[in-house]
Amino acid sequence: MSAMEEGAAAAKPKPGKRKLALVAAAAFLVLGAGGGAAAYFAGLFPDVPSSAADAGHAAPADEHGTGEGQPSPVVFVDMPDLIVNLQSDGPRMRFLKLRVSLEVAGEPTAQTVRQLMPRVMDSFQIYLRALDVEEVRGAAGMQRLKEELIARVNLAIEPTQVSAVLLKEMLVQ
Repeated sequence: MSAMEEGAAAAKPKPGKRKLALVAAAAFLVLGAGGGAAAYFAGLFPDVPSSAADAGHAAPADEHGTGEGQPSPVVFVDMPDLIVNLQSDGPRMRFLKLRVSLEVAGEPTAQTVRQLMPRVMDSFQIYLRALDVEEVRGAAGMQRLKEELIARVNLAIEPTQVSAVLLKEMLVQ
């Protein structure tokens, strides 16, 4: 083989390297597209105005009624710590300690909740004192507790509504 033939053979990529390059490029495209889709659905890209908004049409009112197309900012209202006796069959006293935050839409709603906090605390105390240890045990017990607390707080502050009751700490002794 002459020197020129050796140089031409060395310049030609081997079939195995070509396949590896194609597989790597395809994997890069798939991962890039998947990552881009995940970022889009996770809300990492800023909103792009629609053609209707560009044409001067009013943005539709959002679920909280701001009329700007943007949701009201979320505000968290911390409640005072709750410590109650739980119902017990045995001679030993059982206690439940809760630290709770209430999620509301906007500062005006938060002010209303703060003003009505004694009513909320009363509702929570009455409910919690009627519970026994088995009713708050495990994830299912915690979920039922959250659902009951949100129903009670919304009843206590009616017509204002709380979006969620968030358990910051829950201790059963």
